[in-house]
Amino acid sequence: MRLFFSLSIALLSFCSAAQEANQIDNKGLSERTLNLDSIYTNPLKDSTTNIVGLVEVKSEKIDLLIEDYLANKKYNGYRIQIFSSSNNRLEAVKAKSEFLREFPEVKSYLVYQAPNYKVRVGDFLDRLEANKELLLIQESFLNAFLVKGEIEPTIK
Repeated sequence: MRLFFSLSIALLSFCSAAQEANQIDNKGLSERTLNLDSIYTNPLKDSTTNIVGLVEVKSEKIDLLIEDYLANKKYNGYRIQIFSSSNNRLEAVKAKSEFLREFPEVKSYLVYQAPNYKVRVGDFLDRLEANKELLLIQESFLNAFLVKGEIEPTIK
């Protein structure tokens, strides 16, 4: 009986010591949480309100970078090459101006790939659309053909 009584007293003292340690740990944790809460305050609300967690602060520079990226984004697609000449820029400019007189709504580009000057027209995302336009252009420019490359499409 004495053995049972002394074992129960030892067990009760052990349990109470464990609870005290747990309360000390919880107390320390709550103090740390309170310190964190006082650090993260929302500048848009009144100063008495505390926010638990992180507050997102968005820089205006990020928005400008996103806008710039979307404005200058290039896509893979097709253009129609209507002219190519080696070392004769004047002929390439004449071909481009002649094209613009006949097709003013289609964008044209003067490309220099050493030693050749090339005139390419249009910005087509898919080959089917490019082939339709190619057939119209070949009526005036017989040597026109499709070229794959980077384009600047106008997104509608």
